Amino acid sequence: MHIYNNMLIKEKIKSFWKNFSQILNSITERQLLTTAIVLVILGSVVVFLSYPHYKSNDNYFYVNLLSEAHGMIFDILIIGMLLVWLNKIGEKRIRIKRHQEEIDDFRHWINEEASFRIAGDIKRLNKDGVHNIELFNCNLKNVNLNYIILTGSNLNNIHLDDSTMQNSDLRNIRANQASFMNVKLQKANLSGSQLSGANFKFTTLIKANITNSNLIKTKFTGAVMIDCVLTGSMVAGADFTDANLFKADLTGCKGLTLEQLSKCRNIHQAKLDAGMEEKLKEFAPHLFTEEAQAFSITPNTPK
Repeated sequence: MHIYNNMLIKEKIKSFWKNFSQILNSITERQLLTTAIVLVILGSVVVFLSYPHYKSNDNYFYVNLLSEAHGMIFDILIIGMLLVWLNKIGEKRIRIKRHQEEIDDFRHWINEEASFRIAGDIKRLNKDGVHNIELFNCNLKNVNLNYIILTGSNLNNIHLDDSTMQNSDLRNIRANQASFMNVKLQKANLSGSQLSGANFKFTTLIKANITNSNLIKTKFTGAVMIDCVLTGSMVAGADFTDANLFKADLTGCKGLTLEQLSKCRNIHQAKLDAGMEEKLKEFAPHLFTEEAQAFSITPNTPK
């Protein structure tokens, strides 16, 4: 009987500690409640110890109390604000690192989920002021990246087919061997970029800025380059087959040949270096017929 009672007491003690631990854990998991409980306990202790001074109406005690109150306000204003600022900076750095790590995790994935996850990370990094992003070998097909800023980013071997990047800031990017096939790049800024061997087949580059860029062996097959500016770019070996160069600015392009231009779809009102237009009229008179100049300026469609 005595042994049974001891076992019963032990079971009750275990049950009590188990319930107490659960209550304690639930309290500590709720930060606001934990803070309030600690404040009440410490406040009660301080008030209890200070009660004789309250009762004796000690002026010296009140002077010290007011002095401490002013010090507390100063701590809140200066130290508190500093801590909040440092905490926000820390949170921002952690957030940026998390998005960059997620891009690394999805870098070589070729599926729709990876594309949308990486696109979301890019937009969030932009909101945090990060524009130089490592996106090499990423798959970003059929995503919306309008008004995105990727200045100085590494986009080598990226796949952006069928995406929209209108009004995007892509200055000084590295996008060698990248695929921009059928991408909407209206009014995009790609000036000063490395685009050697990139694929811009059927891409819409209306009013895009591609000045002073490296376009060696870049493919513009079937691209719509109306009002596109390529001034000062290196275009040796670039393929303009069936490209629409209506009103495009090709002045100062390095490595540009008559043979390249003869393969384009439309070159009506395009700006060329002095003497180039006359030579082109002799080399490719078919581009200057009324039928050629009357070509539609609507985007080509992939075949």
